[in-house]
Amino acid sequence: MEPISKVNLERITNGIYAFTMTLMVRNIQVPPPGTITDYPALSVFLFDTSLSIADFVGAFLILGMFWLFYFQVFHRMKSVDTRFIYLHLLSLMIVVFVPFTQSLAAQSETVPSANLMFQVNYLFLAVLLPVAWHHARSHPALLVEELDEKEASFLAKKYLVPLCVAVLGIVMVLAGFREIDLIYLLPFIIIGLFFRKGPGKA
Repeated sequence: MEPISKVNLERITNGIYAFTMTLMVRNIQVPPPGTITDYPALSVFLFDTSLSIADFVGAFLILGMFWLFYFQVFHRMKSVDTRFIYLHLLSLMIVVFVPFTQSLAAQSETVPSANLMFQVNYLFLAVLLPVAWHHARSHPALLVEELDEKEASFLAKKYLVPLCVAVLGIVMVLAGFREIDLIYLLPFIIIGLFFRKGPGKA
């Protein structure tokens, strides 16, 4: 296999995340021409599409979180090996499925189990992140010299937060909860409370 630089992997990551995050907005329905003729009609339309908008915002935040996490990983790596590339390409393939599973989640008001596909999609992304970081930590030659074990361990714990939230989301869907959109904010709350500052910082 020809060597692939970390820069090239970052470029394809940027492209796929940007494309996917833009594509998701298509799941928000546009009113047919001529149907919005006054303010009450606009209010009714916005109310009817509020669930789709909430699903879009939640999915956008989730993808943004994973994009940020992977670039934290890249920042601490000086090179990539074949296994890391394969793991990351698998995660990018799962990212591309998000608009599809998010469109199913928009039907959860009438079919609650439709949200399960999106939560499983979220779970797969959440599993691959700590797996990829564990692989990088297990191969010190891939990491920058200034990274110490304390910071590496701190990041490993931080990258488990989405996994815990994804499992919670699946449990809530299986338990019959319909309105779980606020769970999308939970990783940011946990990270803000417990991982806002790096290891050893006051």
